[in-house]
Amino acid sequence: MVAVVAMLGLVGCGVDGTPQRATPKEPIHCSATECPELPVFSAKRLAPSGVNDANESTAVPAYLTAVLDDLDVVWQDWFAQLNIEEASAGRVLIAPGQAFHSDCLGSGELPDGIPSDFPNAFFCPRDNQPDGSGTNRQGSVILPVQTFTDIWNGKLMGSSGIMLGDFTAATIIAHEYGHNVVYRLGKAYGVSETGGPSGDDKELIADCFAGNWAATVFERKDLSFTSILQAAALIVSVGDAAPGQGHGTSVARAEALWRGFSDNLKRQGQPGDCLKRYWPAVLKS
Repeated sequence: MVAVVAMLGLVGCGVDGTPQRATPKEPIHCSATECPELPVFSAKRLAPSGVNDANESTAVPAYLTAVLDDLDVVWQDWFAQLNIEEASAGRVLIAPGQAFHSDCLGSGELPDGIPSDFPNAFFCPRDNQPDGSGTNRQGSVILPVQTFTDIWNGKLMGSSGIMLGDFTAATIIAHEYGHNVVYRLGKAYGVSETGGPSGDDKELIADCFAGNWAATVFERKDLSFTSILQAAALIVSVGDAAPGQGHGTSVARAEALWRGFSDNLKRQGQPGDCLKRYWPAVLKS
């Protein structure tokens, strides 16, 4: 509904009665003290995936799509409060037997494309792919379906894992969508790629934004305590051995996810908390 209203507000009529696009509003910058909160919807939005051996070929893509749809709705409301339009991510679900040729691949890197069982997920700012409504977006989330299917079969990104399930998959997707949030903010504010978060903070802010989204899911009672443990186990599994290696240590990543989720149980974590910690340069002084 928010997206429809925003779309209608962009179109007026000229003196001859022809449709005329209104001048876009200037994007609003968050400050250290003022930043919109993520919306919490009153009704449940994410049903359990119900993935099993018999239905995984259809249930896994359906669940990945449902999570992406939810991320779009929650984050687009936040972007709308900042007068930032067209902020949804393109999306690519690489089906078994298929491969995707991403524009982020280097010369000679994966010449046959990213396969469906590639042990990672991505956000590529160069890929122009349809979002959930079919509108092409520069900047896309890329999800290899077989790799996500493995999550329900006890494997995490090519390795055996613990506490795996629906919210493990959802947290990975929310992390990649966190990169989309950074990309859209930078694009709206005219910040170059080099002006974004630096060092490990490039990944830690995506963890933090994933925690922001998880908090909204928890508030509407779509997230159980077991799900929270899944997210924590995931972060511990994928941390770097030492700082400065690009992703952050397990401790740093757990702190980022928790910062996004809550302010020490005093309140729900918010995007402003993540920006203050991991990308303060983008805040309005």
